[in-house]
Amino acid sequence: MKRTIKLALAAAVALTATSAFATNGDNLIAYGAKSLGMGGTGIAHYNGAEAATSNPALITKGKGTQFSFGGTYFTPSVEVQKTGAAISPTQLSASYESDAKHNVIPFVALTENFDNGFAIGASMYGSAGMGTDWRNNGKQQFAGGVDAGLYSMRSNLMLMKFSLPIAYGQDNWSVGIAPVMMYGALDIAFQTGPTTDIGRGSSASFGAGYEAGAAYTVPEAGITVAGLYHSSISMEYMNQISTAAAAFGYGTTATSLATKSDRLDQPAEIGLGLDYTQGDLSLTGDVKSIRWSDARGYQDFGWSNQTVYALGAEYRMDKLALRAGWNYGKNPIQNNKSTRDVDGLGAGVNTEGDTMNAFNHVLFPAVTERHYTVGAGYQFTKNVGTDVSFMYATSPDVSVSAASVGLGTLTVKNDQMAVAANLNLAF
Repeated sequence: MKRTIKLALAAAVALTATSAFATNGDNLIAYGAKSLGMGGTGIAHYNGAEAATSNPALITKGKGTQFSFGGTYFTPSVEVQKTGAAISPTQLSASYESDAKHNVIPFVALTENFDNGFAIGASMYGSAGMGTDWRNNGKQQFAGGVDAGLYSMRSNLMLMKFSLPIAYGQDNWSVGIAPVMMYGALDIAFQTGPTTDIGRGSSASFGAGYEAGAAYTVPEAGITVAGLYHSSISMEYMNQISTAAAAFGYGTTATSLATKSDRLDQPAEIGLGLDYTQGDLSLTGDVKSIRWSDARGYQDFGWSNQTVYALGAEYRMDKLALRAGWNYGKNPIQNNKSTRDVDGLGAGVNTEGDTMNAFNHVLFPAVTERHYTVGAGYQFTKNVGTDVSFMYATSPDVSVSAASVGLGTLTVKNDQMAVAANLNLAF
């Protein structure tokens, strides 16, 4: 059993180099297959070892040792329509599709209940990320009226969380807290001319925070009410955002707008959950607020706070469990309409609104809103089980101006699919 755990941890570390995903903003809606199959819920509904990633207070509900490991295959389809910019002397529109399409996201969680009210756990999982790659779109030439594409822009943000929850509970209540360490890597690069490459390679960052939760159950009614708080986590990626922004004029002269910070903090979250479980049926719902506008970096790019609603259902039949869910979070990216010139000279070149719209919608198009999920679980023996789930997510067509940076009007769409699987062990 120890060998199995070590192999799972090694696999998770090996897979952390992948990214280019997003759902609620750049956060995944769920980390394990059970939660994903139920729309990303888990604040009040107990999902076995996955509770170590969703609400530390719930790990007291497990018996003995619970261990889950697996991963998610995530494939976004990001498309951009560019109109009103010169593609050729006779063409003023073009469509592009990002090549950042295939991602594998690891998940490992372990909990131990000591049967004296205390429980502890550990988890390691890909928690957030985003990326696009437009290098193979358009001829990427900048002279003679030939399409400059999307400036060969590419981005790659990856975030990995490590948490160590500890909880205490008695009878129908429990509380828990989890110190969290986060590892992140960010790479932004593009071209502003035939031989002008912007970007200095990937930069890494470490940050720390905590998660705290509480749960209260009314056994006679089968109802659990729970709350959750995630602290913000400070992250800084040297020479990434500042270098990219400087290429558009930020902080380059005495009259230009101030340079952009390299901070890109993960935002705080506040959530409430309600679960109803009677017999073989569970119905659950979560609502949470993701505080993008309070987080450095996202604040600078004009992201709004996001309220996320999630619903999930599970029906258990002997060894088989069937699940379904829904998740909605309004696009947090604002259409920036500022007409201030980045260089401060008033010539109408590189306005702040168009520049931020290009950065947000070409490099970080977190416009996905609706998620539909299904899942199933099967218990092979008392000690071994598995879970699988599928997600399909859609976004509206979002149109913004990027005319003053040479990209005309951009219309972006980000639909997504994901398949997750866990192997669960109890001992």
